[in-house]
Amino acid sequence: MLAVVLVAGSGAAAAGVAQTDTAASAASISDLEMDATLDADTVTVTMTDAGDPVENASLTVEGEEAVTLTTDVDGTATVNRSALTDGDESLDELEIEYEAANAEGELEYVVQDGSLTLVEETYEYEIADDADDEAADDDREEAEEREEAADDDADDDDEDAEDEADEEEDDEEEDDEEEDDDDDDDEDDDE
Repeated sequence: MLAVVLVAGSGAAAAGVAQTDTAASAASISDLEMDATLDADTVTVTMTDAGDPVENASLTVEGEEAVTLTTDVDGTATVNRSALTDGDESLDELEIEYEAANAEGELEYVVQDGSLTLVEETYEYEIADDADDEAADDDREEAEEREEAADDDADDDDEDAEDEADEEEDDEEEDDEEEDDDDDDDEDDDE
């Protein structure tokens, strides 16, 4: 299954991006954040997942030219601005594409007054549609149903046992009454 998130905007500052997909499996990225900064000489991209650095993520940073980078242990990748332009041209637009385990994304920026302004962001999360997960859920539901049925049977057995005990008690009382009646009859016969 593939989940796609598309966000478009104009004039949004490039402060960060966070997406959470609660349906994702434990192995997938659950809270991705990507920041890009621009200074006089470099473009720096930082990726985190739930606050932890995303290491070895493949990034393509593209201006007039494209450069492929890999994030380091800190989740950071840096490229010289000159590698993104052709000659002395200025950097007007910047596109960052990333790939990590179970997630891909694309951020588009415009360069205004020496800073980045986010124009569009797109995310694709691959969500494991695992038949094993469904089978485990089915097994769990069946076990719960069996447990409920066993509890109901136990309750019924308890009620049956109580009913039998009550019947035996009633029978004993009736027997006692009959014996009392027989004793009364014997006394009447003696007189």
